Amino acid sequence: MQALGRLQALGRLQALGHQRRALGQPAFDYRFIRDNADRLLDSALKRNVRGARPHRVGELYDEYRALVSAANEHRAALNAASKELGVLARTGGSSRGADDDVAAGLRARATSAKLAIQETRARLADVEARLQREAARLPNVSHPDTPVGDESQARVVRTSGRLHTVRTVPLDGVDTRALSDAPFRDHYDLALRLGIVDMEAGASVAGSRFHYWRGAGALLELALVQYAMTRAAAAGFVPHITPDAARASIVEACGFHPRPPAAADGPGEASQIYRMAPVAPGGSATGAGAEHDGDDSDPLCLVATAEIPLVAMNQQRILAHGALPVSLAGMSHCFRAEAGARGRDTRGIYRLHQFTKVELVVLALPERSDAELARLVDFQAALYADLGLTFRVLQMPTHELGASAYQKFDVEAWMPGRGAWGEISSASNCTDYQARRLGIRVRPPGPGAAPVFVHTLNATAVAVPRLAVALLESFQRPDGSVVVPPALRPWMMGIDVLKQESLPAQTQPAT
Repeated sequence: MQALGRLQALGRLQALGHQRRALGQPAFDYRFIRDNADRLLDSALKRNVRGARPHRVGELYDEYRALVSAANEHRAALNAASKELGVLARTGGSSRGADDDVAAGLRARATSAKLAIQETRARLADVEARLQREAARLPNVSHPDTPVGDESQARVVRTSGRLHTVRTVPLDGVDTRALSDAPFRDHYDLALRLGIVDMEAGASVAGSRFHYWRGAGALLELALVQYAMTRAAAAGFVPHITPDAARASIVEACGFHPRPPAAADGPGEASQIYRMAPVAPGGSATGAGAEHDGDDSDPLCLVATAEIPLVAMNQQRILAHGALPVSLAGMSHCFRAEAGARGRDTRGIYRLHQFTKVELVVLALPERSDAELARLVDFQAALYADLGLTFRVLQMPTHELGASAYQKFDVEAWMPGRGAWGEISSASNCTDYQARRLGIRVRPPGPGAAPVFVHTLNATAVAVPRLAVALLESFQRPDGSVVVPPALRPWMMGIDVLKQESLPAQTQPAT
């Protein structure tokens, strides 16, 4: 009860002051970018990012500073002319002819200074916009220990469980002597036999790679969510059920790309983000859509992960030093276009356009983010070990790092039906990449200490379809039934084994 009370109190504190606000300008460290352009370019190229131009950022920054200096000089000239005109007016000298000529000259200087200020401001706005765009295209730097290259360079740092055949399904209470030499079925064959997934109905209603969970399958999803949320809350993460939508500016600030790449960047990588559009007569937002303010420049997007709304909860806030780390757990539906996916990854529920996920997010002190990443990976490992899965933890190479990630670890489970390892989760340290774009800072202890940007981290607790694939394939039996791991049984309404069942008559497809 004390732990629950602590979580509730922390949740109330985080809720205070939350209101809709416009996203501020990113706080990029342009001086650092300019002074480390060679290093940043090398880091971007090692990450296979071709559109990064840190040297251009440095050039624009110098141009911006020169314009700021020029604007200040013009402003000083205007102030000086205005001050001298004021002196003339107070002394009454403007009635004499000579002083009239002085006043006319001062007015001309003031007019010229005003025009120069207006021109310089316009140039400043243009340069600042280009400076921000170029800086925003730079990915995070990579941890020095990150392997360089594509996914083949991933480094295995931990393996848990044991690879097994159908003779040795690793579950207590299973008599391995009764098991045959029959090969493992893949998850989709099993799901169809068990009647727990309906891809055809999903396709008829929403399109390909949408699905229905049915019967015990629906209970399995809910059990996985409850399992993850219960464990996360016990570990000090505050549970949330987040919005499934966020503004494009928020999505982009978190390192995702809601818009197609600019033409100057070449074909680039297709956006994986779905954008929402109001549907109303004449194409205008009315009713509920009017809450979006008709701002087409910052449209709503469906989130690809609860990481986005969880991190953005604290946008433009200065957090107390003692409040960190802030540990959050969020459940959301996740939507991904999955452009370019093909082959066996698109079979069944392995790769979907919509799925349910429980995500963990931590806001940490900069000096503690490495330790927090280790904590997240340890939490993940304990979660999957207690399900009885065989899995491995990999340190991911540079090509596999998203724009925001400084360091990333993936967890892959052995999926015997596929005969391969399959990713079930990841954990990343984003350092201050997201915090700079969202304005999330912490005030260090001590009088007069200036706020610094927090570090943000994220980790998957449960991505339901991927874990379901691993569970179905790992714990199947020769007769096509699947043993439910004991850790999930409290939420399965007494179902210990998933068995083949006939569809109720009212759900039989029409002939």
